[in-house]
Amino acid sequence: MNGRFPVSVAALGLAVLGLAGCGASASRSQQAMLVAQAVPAQGAAAGPPGSTGAAGAAIDPLTRSAVTKLASSQAYRLAPGDLIDVKFPYHPEENERVPVRPDGQVGLQSAGDVLAAGLTVDELEHAIVEKSSRTLRNPVVSVVIVQLAEHKVYVGGDVAKPGYVVYRAGLTPLQAIIERGGFIDTAKTDEVVHIHRRGTEVKADKIDLEDVIEGDAIEQVALAPDDILFVPKTWIGEADVVVDQWIRGLLPTVPRPGLDLTTLAF
Repeated sequence: MNGRFPVSVAALGLAVLGLAGCGASASRSQQAMLVAQAVPAQGAAAGPPGSTGAAGAAIDPLTRSAVTKLASSQAYRLAPGDLIDVKFPYHPEENERVPVRPDGQVGLQSAGDVLAAGLTVDELEHAIVEKSSRTLRNPVVSVVIVQLAEHKVYVGGDVAKPGYVVYRAGLTPLQAIIERGGFIDTAKTDEVVHIHRRGTEVKADKIDLEDVIEGDAIEQVALAPDDILFVPKTWIGEADVVVDQWIRGLLPTVPRPGLDLTTLAF
């Protein structure tokens, strides 16, 4: 027995007493109102406001909206070519619409050059507040993405058609690789290299896509503009390259009819 049970019983008890008090003359609408008042009390005991409790109470729309806004502000990272509005509610004369330059920075009259590429909207807002505080008193900054540039994700290594795919929100490594024809037989699918930028840093991580392909896991990585995926070879594939380059390619052949040392050895 947990702590929810007494509250649940009390809530249902209130509903029953209310229905009984209405008597035979109570209408169905009045009864429904009493039950509706009891059910939220049960849902409130099951979890924090806005959560779905044991009674199946719906999530508060305001809470859902706030979570959605937070997720969107943290998911996308700005990249060169994006167009943004930088707004100062209390200093409207400083408002500007600027692009993210190829060097990843934006130029603002109040803050100078600020690195934007690789940052989320929230992170860029904090960076602008910090720099503009030198010329403005207690600045408040709002950054709005006006237009996204056409970005690319580059895919190389042991895939059928190395090249790039056009970036879109939510693009995953496996989706990008499949768009380039998928893995070839010598691909090392459990150590795909993901090269990406976070602010001024460039990081390289290894992603295990073998479990995803076999259905034992789901993809946890969402790609960002200008990310690079490199699919390495398995040791068998690397050995085959060594054979081609250092043995078959260097092994002399004897110009005798019907005799080829490369075919004899391998």
